[in-house]
Amino acid sequence: MNQPLVSPSTRRKFLHQSVATVGALSAPSVFARDTIRIGYVSPRTGPFAPFAEADEYILQGVRKALANGLRIGGKTYAVEIVARDDQSREDRASNLAGELINKHGVDLMLSQGALTVVGVSQQCELAGVPSVSTMTPWQAWMFPLKSDPGKGFKHAFHFFWGIEDIGNVYTDIWSDLRTNKKVGMVWSNDVPGNAFGDPKLGLPAQFAAAGYSTVEVGRFPVGADDFSTHIQAFKRDGVEIVTGLFNPPEWATFVRQSAQMGFKPKVATVAKALLFPGGVAALGASAEGMSTEIWWTPRYPFTSSLTQQTAAQLAEGYTSATRRDWTQPIGVVHALFETGIAALRASGDPKNPEKVSEALRTLKLQTVIGQLDFANSGIKNVSKMRVVGGQWSVGQGGKPEIFITHNKTAPEIPVQRAFNLLKG
Repeated sequence: MNQPLVSPSTRRKFLHQSVATVGALSAPSVFARDTIRIGYVSPRTGPFAPFAEADEYILQGVRKALANGLRIGGKTYAVEIVARDDQSREDRASNLAGELINKHGVDLMLSQGALTVVGVSQQCELAGVPSVSTMTPWQAWMFPLKSDPGKGFKHAFHFFWGIEDIGNVYTDIWSDLRTNKKVGMVWSNDVPGNAFGDPKLGLPAQFAAAGYSTVEVGRFPVGADDFSTHIQAFKRDGVEIVTGLFNPPEWATFVRQSAQMGFKPKVATVAKALLFPGGVAALGASAEGMSTEIWWTPRYPFTSSLTQQTAAQLAEGYTSATRRDWTQPIGVVHALFETGIAALRASGDPKNPEKVSEALRTLKLQTVIGQLDFANSGIKNVSKMRVVGGQWSVGQGGKPEIFITHNKTAPEIPVQRAFNLLKG
C-alpha cells in the first residue's frame, strides 16, 4: 500500500486545529471536539442490498440509544452517525470512505458488505482512522489488503466467520448422515466464490481431510442461467451432497434444472442463496430440507450490549416496524455498532485514533450475536463470530422457517430440531 504524505496523527491534529480557528464561527463544525462522528458505509442499493435491508431500523435504534450522548473519560460527547450507500460498488465505497474521512472528519468508520469493506478499510488504514468491518469472510478482507494473520494492521479491524468455520459447519451437518460422501461443488467465479473453492486454502481441502470425495467441473460466471454441465457430472459420478456459493436466482435455476434432469441429491447445503427468507420462499416446496450456515437468528441466546435487547426482541422489533421477515444480517450489523461504541468507551479518549485502535485490538465483548474477541482469535485484527448449521422448512402457506440443527461449532447455541434428508 502507498503511505500517506503526512502521518495520520499530524493530519488529524491539523484538521482539529483548523476547525478550532475557523469552525467555531460556523454552525456546528463537522470536527467539533465535543462530538463523536461515526461513518457507516453499506450497500443499501444494488445487488448486495439484501445485506443492508435492515439498516434504517438498526440506525434508528442505535441513534435512540445514543440520544443522550456517550460518557467517556469524564466527558459527555454527542454522537453523530453519517451513513452512506455505496450502491454495491467497490469504487464508490472507497470514495465515500475518503469523503467521510476528509470532509466529515469521522472518528470511527464502520462498514459492511463483500464489495464494501476492502476499499473502506484501506482508506482508513492509510488515513489513520480506526475502522471495523463485517459481512465477508476474514480471508476475503485481509488478503486483498495485502496482510496475513500474523501481521494485521494498525487501524483496520474486522469480525466475521472464516471459510474454515463454514467447512466445520458443513461437515458437522453431514457427519451423521447416511450418504456416500461424494460432494458436488459449484462455486461462483468471483472473489468469495474463488476463496471458497480454492483447492488448498478453501473448502475442497477441508472436505477431503474429513473423508469426502469432491466433484467439480469449473466455476460459473455470476448471473449464470445454465448449470446443466455441473448437473450432468454430478449424476454421472453419483453425487449425493451438493454445496456451493450462489446468488438466490442462480440457485433457483440450479434447483429447477436438477428437477428437469432427474438429479436428486440427498443433501443440499449452500452458502449465500439460502440466507434470506425471500429467496427461499421463491423456491416453493422444493426448499424443504435445504441447509446452510446460520450467522444469527432470534433463537440465539444473546443480548445487545448497547440496547439490552435480546435477539428475539431485536427481530420482533424489526418485524413490527417494517412488516417484513427478520433476516440474518440484522444481528450482525447491530453487533457492528455494538463493537464500535464499546471501543470508543474503552478508549478513554474517543478523539484519539491511536487509543481507539488500541481499544479495538484488545476488545472482548458480549453482543447480540455472541462473544467477539479480537485479542484471542489467533488472527491479528480479527474476531471470529459464532456460526452454526441449520435447515429450512416450508410451513403452511409456503412460509419458510429455518431451524438450528447442528451446534458443534457453538455449543452455547441450542439445537431446535433434528436434521432430515431431502425427499427423493
